[in-house]
Amino acid sequence: MDLFMIDSDTDTESSDSEELEERETLFAGHAQNILTSLDESILKIDDFLSFERGFSHGDIVSHISDPSGQLGRVVDIDMVVDLESQSGKVLRVVNSKRLVRVRSFMAGDYVIMGSWIGRVNQVIDLVKVVFNDGTKCEILVKDPEMLVPVMPGWYEEMIQFYYPGQRVRMKTASTGSKTAKWLCGDWGTKNSDEGTVCSAEAGLVQVYWISSLSRVWGSCKTDPTPASLQEPKNLTLLSCFQYANWQLGDWCTLLDMASAGAPKSSAKMVKNYSQGSNGIFTISKTRTTIDVLWQNGLVSVGMDPRTVAPISNLGDHDFWPEQFVLEKAIASEEACAPKFQRVGVVKKVDALERTVKVKWGRNQGGFVGDVKEETVSAYELVEHTDFSFCVGEVVVRLVPSLDKVEEAKSSFDSLLCFGNFVGHKEGGIEVKWANGVLSKVDPFEICGLERLLDIVSPQPVSEVATNATDSTRFTDQQENQGSPDDPKILDESSYDCVESLRKATARLFPKAAFDFLSDLFGRSHALNHSGMVKEETNNLVVGSTERQQDANETTKPEPKKLQKEAAKPNETADLPVIYAKPREFKWFDVIDEFSDHYFTNQTGSSLVKKGWLKKIQQEWSILENNLPESIYVRACEERMDLLRACIIGAAGTPYHDGLFFFDIFFPADYPQEPPLVHYHSGGLRVNPNLYESGKVCLSLLNTWTGSGTEVWDPKSSTVLQVLLSIQALVLNEKPYFNEAGYDKQVGRADGEKNSVTYNENAFLLSCKSMMYLIQKPPKHFEDFVREHFTCHAPCLIAACKAYLDGAQVGSLCKNEELLGACHKSCSTGFKLMLAKLLPKLISTFTEMGIDCNQSNSLAPVSG
Repeated sequence: MDLFMIDSDTDTESSDSEELEERETLFAGHAQNILTSLDESILKIDDFLSFERGFSHGDIVSHISDPSGQLGRVVDIDMVVDLESQSGKVLRVVNSKRLVRVRSFMAGDYVIMGSWIGRVNQVIDLVKVVFNDGTKCEILVKDPEMLVPVMPGWYEEMIQFYYPGQRVRMKTASTGSKTAKWLCGDWGTKNSDEGTVCSAEAGLVQVYWISSLSRVWGSCKTDPTPASLQEPKNLTLLSCFQYANWQLGDWCTLLDMASAGAPKSSAKMVKNYSQGSNGIFTISKTRTTIDVLWQNGLVSVGMDPRTVAPISNLGDHDFWPEQFVLEKAIASEEACAPKFQRVGVVKKVDALERTVKVKWGRNQGGFVGDVKEETVSAYELVEHTDFSFCVGEVVVRLVPSLDKVEEAKSSFDSLLCFGNFVGHKEGGIEVKWANGVLSKVDPFEICGLERLLDIVSPQPVSEVATNATDSTRFTDQQENQGSPDDPKILDESSYDCVESLRKATARLFPKAAFDFLSDLFGRSHALNHSGMVKEETNNLVVGSTERQQDANETTKPEPKKLQKEAAKPNETADLPVIYAKPREFKWFDVIDEFSDHYFTNQTGSSLVKKGWLKKIQQEWSILENNLPESIYVRACEERMDLLRACIIGAAGTPYHDGLFFFDIFFPADYPQEPPLVHYHSGGLRVNPNLYESGKVCLSLLNTWTGSGTEVWDPKSSTVLQVLLSIQALVLNEKPYFNEAGYDKQVGRADGEKNSVTYNENAFLLSCKSMMYLIQKPPKHFEDFVREHFTCHAPCLIAACKAYLDGAQVGSLCKNEELLGACHKSCSTGFKLMLAKLLPKLISTFTEMGIDCNQSNSLAPVSG
């Protein structure tokens, strides 16, 4: 019995063990399947999320491992894609050159018809529908409500066009429409409103005609303007690099499918197309490689786009092989001086040393005369704007002369007269014409369409108003002052200050001045570029009668006393004196007249508000008692609404030893509105916030957006705060970062590299500005200009020589000590340009009677 029981228990345990093993095996198989499916799902997710950075032809890039090194330009793209249909069919590794747009024309395309070029505004679809009862209709869909998808899902909602296989419903009102043409049956015999799209294409194209060759070439005989609505067969599409512009989610067809014929039987159409849009695909994945032309002339082929990073902020002195450039004049002291000299083609660029190898002598028809290659500074070159194009830009072939227009019209195919810019090549320009031909032409043979017709992209209203006003004012200044039309150096960058207030002002101002600035700014981020100048229309001339009436209510300071006594700034023992002050020139004084003042012609004396004169007198008093040693101001007894100020560039900045003049105007409603300020630029853009036109971009002046203490406060803001802000926040040690958004580049390799480059060019322009001021000093500051440069010229020349020896711009102070940048050096390109500029600067000083030889024994003193 016991044995039987033991055997029975053994059998039971054995069967339980086998059952457990079977279950474990079963569960292990399920778990393995789950894990396998999970792995596959993760791979699919990873595959879906593995987006690569997309690039277009002409994009600027840097190597991700060397962001501060040389730059490159994308010159070619090779792309393969994965396609997925609505039914789930997947086609992998399809060359993008096999892809075709679903519609042959789209809004925004450029098209050619005869001698005319236009831009597509709208495309009207021509759709053929086979209804459930076998009837067939062709509809010109001018209104999308005529033909609507049946039970639209997410797929149909994403598609903004009709496609073969799409189920649609035709509205009853549309069945008898003139835009509907019955191919089989008619609307009276049709028993169903629902059907299937069997074909869809562009039916009519609405075109805005821009111009004709006759107009471009200046012919007296102009071709009549074509009708706005055109059939697609009459138009030729103008495009290039379409194969490289595909993106994830784009809809397309394959080249072979697009050309395949459709079935002819209506019954077969319903059967075939009811299964879905097998010919329409969406791009589910892209894989590209790029070819990059580097600044040193080398080309990298088949690069992985993940190894490079896009560059959005290109410097003004970055050039490319085969680019057309102009040589700047070293200095333009006279109005008649040429702005540019030689024309050349870039062969190679050293991005680190800022040098460019240029082949000079380029002229119409090619290189002529004594052709030579020379290595020059990047700072003495500027892009040849007439020969500069964006990749893909529409260009037009020009004629040699007006008397050959008719000959050109008869000899040239119009499709060989409109094309797209592809790139620079071997001293010429490569163009893809409308007929598909790729050829190299001379740059004198073509011109950009928008540039030629002055069809520029619309600017924001604020910028348009600002630019127009700035241009008018600068013209007025030239008429009033007789200043020459100096060349505008193309330094079109602008910046946003990121230096801390204390760091920027600790060595510049006495304590009282620093307190003013501290009260004004809760934070130092107080100015930006590219803002709009808020124009003041209520300007005034303060007449003697109005001034006398207002003066009865206030205590007016005695002008003669102000003229006799020099205003002394507060003395601060713990701050070093940076400037050797011209001893005979007062910090603040009142003069009799301002005939050359920028705002002399501002009128509106009847608009002066009560309390205006009292506020102006307070401003005078603040300036008289609190000006730092680096700022000088002149007020006018006869025009109390006018001031003129001079700021000396501070140590440790690229503006050291320079003079910067500003004309100031108090509007009629001052201090409710800030003063108007105009900078004497001499046609030079020395700082991103100081325009060639004279505009000063500062949030305190309401010429840029700001909030809180950054903007003008009628109760507490003063002119002294404006002047201190310009000196500390505009003329700072790293003006490159003044640009809105550029503060994000602080500490980054590419940002610091651009900042050093900007400083080098700013110092060169500051030296040119010095020569201009010596030639034409502002009125009432003639003696000051002479005294200032008599004191500072030897030290300035010594600083230039130190820079030529390798010291970085702005790094020198007293006793040749470095300001924390001893391991850095200026570029070779900067040294080349400074070596050409320095003799002219010394010559200018010598003409003033300054002995420049003593600079050899003096330490360079900045500021």
